[in-house]
Amino acid sequence: MKPTILFVIGSLEIGGAEKQMQLLVGELHGRTHCCHVYSLQGGGPLKKWFEALGVAVFSGGLKKEDIARAPWKVVPAEWRLFRLVQELNPSAIHCFLPLITFMGALAGRIARVPLVVTSRRALGTHQRRHPVLRPLDHMAARLSHRITVNSQAVWDDMVRCENVDVSKLLLIYNGVDPRPFRASWSCAKDVRQDLNLKKTTKLMIVIANLIPYKGHLELLHAAKEVVERFPDALFLLVGEDRGIQKDLERDVANLGIGQSVRFLGRRDDVPVLLTASDISILPSHEEGFSNVILESMAAGLPVVATNVGGNSEVVLDGITGWVIPPEDPRALAAKIIDLLKDPNRAEEWGKRGRERVNKMFTVKKMVAAHLDLYANLDLS
Repeated sequence: MKPTILFVIGSLEIGGAEKQMQLLVGELHGRTHCCHVYSLQGGGPLKKWFEALGVAVFSGGLKKEDIARAPWKVVPAEWRLFRLVQELNPSAIHCFLPLITFMGALAGRIARVPLVVTSRRALGTHQRRHPVLRPLDHMAARLSHRITVNSQAVWDDMVRCENVDVSKLLLIYNGVDPRPFRASWSCAKDVRQDLNLKKTTKLMIVIANLIPYKGHLELLHAAKEVVERFPDALFLLVGEDRGIQKDLERDVANLGIGQSVRFLGRRDDVPVLLTASDISILPSHEEGFSNVILESMAAGLPVVATNVGGNSEVVLDGITGWVIPPEDPRALAAKIIDLLKDPNRAEEWGKRGRERVNKMFTVKKMVAAHLDLYANLDLS
């Protein structure tokens, strides 16, 4: 009989942590483990995917707005989680993202689960935006047997700011599946035709939900400089609007670059869009470890990314892309222009990036590290 793992997460929306959990469960379930998923929020686009795989999905019943408007609903959700842990009696419980990591770790410890794992996948900046999460994060860390981090930057941040027990920490880099990107290369021309692009159009892509800290405002100011030098340059902004799209659209109009920026919203064809592009840009103010960078490199693109979180652990500055200071539109524009001026070098950097991903950041490596973690129940 295969050992059981209960994965616990805030929602089954599309996001970096959710994608990594999806990849992990997809490799484990039915092969080495029997996997179950508990999501604090109900629904979500990944729910059907897990159920099609044969993974039982349980819900705390919350809606997205309940955390702010009806936080008391967390209490019955915690009780449901605790009863579920008792019923499943898993060999391990693995929790992702703030708040739910505390809830899962608490339920796991009370139910005497042999291995309680929490994952920290971002720097502690969320604690400044939501101060209540700071004590919950601290308690989650204390309750955990092991804490996985997805970058050295996150490791260092936890040690520096939270005085976490280093012996609990385990660095496991995110992994990316290169197959969707290989399959998309033949479709790149079709995508450019669908977007009604000229052959000379230089296509820059930014994949990030429209959130202030993702740096879209600086990107737009940089885009104005780029378009002045390369009038055929086009910037694709791919990501769900989290409340700032109207402001960004107004900025686009004020900057006079309306013909050079397109808002595509959330898309299910990201691999195809990446392979059709020339440069991938990540202008974030903060990151833990970016899946978008891995996906961009897997698609063979050079990357211009801000030097935050684990970005510089992936992008080799001057080798696979450029790493620039955050919140600096001029530096961002200069490095985009630098790559556009030398397309042969940009193509070479993209090839190097793809090789680096295939060597360092594979799903196989990520899964193997987790299998070692789940097999090690010597928690003394």
